[in-house]
Amino acid sequence: MSAQPSSQVPLDWADESKGMIPLSLARLPAATSPSEGFMFFNPGGPGASGVAMILSEGQGLQSLLGSGWDVISWDPRGISGSGPNITLFAREADHNAFWSPFYGSGKLVTHGNLTIPSDVDSFMSHVSTFDSTAQDLNRRMIETNGEALKYVGTCAAVRDLVYLTDSLYGEGTDINFWGLSYGSVIAAYLTQMFPDRVGRVILDGVWDPEKYANRTPMKWWEVDVYGIDFTLKSWAEACAGRTRCPFSSPDDTVDTLLNNINAILETSYARYDGTLPWDVTTETNVNAYPYDAILQTIRSDLYQAAKKSDLSTLLAVIRAGQAGGSFKYPFSKSITSGWNSNNPIDQFALSEDVLSHVAYAILCGDAIDDSTTTTEDVFREAVRVSQSISLFGSLAPLHSVRPACHRWTYRAVERLPQPMTIRPKNTILIMSTMADPITPYDSAHRMASSNFFGGNSRLVRLNSIGHSTYSNNSTCVINVVRSFVAGSPPSDAGNGDADVVCEAEDTIYGPAPTSWRAFQFTDTHNNPQETSP
Repeated sequence: MSAQPSSQVPLDWADESKGMIPLSLARLPAATSPSEGFMFFNPGGPGASGVAMILSEGQGLQSLLGSGWDVISWDPRGISGSGPNITLFAREADHNAFWSPFYGSGKLVTHGNLTIPSDVDSFMSHVSTFDSTAQDLNRRMIETNGEALKYVGTCAAVRDLVYLTDSLYGEGTDINFWGLSYGSVIAAYLTQMFPDRVGRVILDGVWDPEKYANRTPMKWWEVDVYGIDFTLKSWAEACAGRTRCPFSSPDDTVDTLLNNINAILETSYARYDGTLPWDVTTETNVNAYPYDAILQTIRSDLYQAAKKSDLSTLLAVIRAGQAGGSFKYPFSKSITSGWNSNNPIDQFALSEDVLSHVAYAILCGDAIDDSTTTTEDVFREAVRVSQSISLFGSLAPLHSVRPACHRWTYRAVERLPQPMTIRPKNTILIMSTMADPITPYDSAHRMASSNFFGGNSRLVRLNSIGHSTYSNNSTCVINVVRSFVAGSPPSDAGNGDADVVCEAEDTIYGPAPTSWRAFQFTDTHNNPQETSP
């Protein structure tokens, strides 16, 4: 398993005279010869490195399909080893200085849960500062990168995938692709741009691609928090009363744990002292961690809460720190890392894609034109979502690319504003956990309806928690995937919901709670299955 020599592709697929760019590629070959097949992966983002995914997780990815499969990925445009080179900040210190106006006493990071009028007033008072920052970000990106910003969109990524398939496995070969999170957008675009090339295509942890293509980014921000409260409650069901869950006492109930989390947040809001924990590797004053940072840490840790990362340990340490006055961040690397983290707690998360802010160029560049949204609209939408859906809605300004997109002036040379109704040649597989903290089951359920992809999809639900089914390593899901890639998709259950339901086998704290088996989907968010207006 190793990185492969870079492939060269046109900067502009519609005008090859504009030159070529490199695409960085990594492949783990099949253990058998001839191989049984190949699968391209994308880890999401936008901004995550596919090469890094293969180099670090290639063996695990191959085990999902079988040793006879090649597993491959590439760095999409502007990311890591692939061109065009998109850059902004050379050092963490430069990044931190740019975002520092929002951190400290009385700054945006000190917001509460936005249900108290005084907190809302304080939150809204930062509109002007954020607006200036969003415009400055756009200006800096243009000054540094210029026309290159137009050539990192999702449509270009799909055309690169087609080229890589043709060059590695023969021109016209059916394309096999597994997209996680934002990777599900690449997968959906593939089905609509090249429906006759669709082989075995999987959307896992669905970031609603139809809304992505047809709505301004903040017009569907609420979808990002549809599932977060349910995910946290489901995590509490797995933790409550378990001896292996440090945050729980033997007699604690789900409500007790959720109330204790609220108490941690309220304490952080009341005690925040305005300092910044830029270095989280040493013992520090717990009061240097504001409400916003702890809220984001909780959400991020829920991404892999069923099997890997341990939210319980973090919460127990914070609670003890609040009682004793100091604590040391309990992990050797940040569990709060995200594809757009501007959070000082993320000392370990400032990867190359975060420093470059390439996610802005991809997501904002893919978006439809927006001449009406204001920064005040963006902040009011965050307040509305916080009050009507989840307090996690307040994370929008500092933990999402979306709020700055209305100030973004470059657009991708090719975009895909269309209803996602084209029927691909082969059935596609749409997968989700029942409780995903960022790409809710609602989105998978919606996209699997007969209104999209010509009805040629099957829906798999894993009754567990976490971001995508991949975060769980479920034997049931693996068996479904192996049958699917072998040419046997699930049968249409005809029930208006999942065609296959897999039950969680266990959690980090022990057996999965019986309440997870009782999950029944209800569209409580009025998330219509029809296409966007």
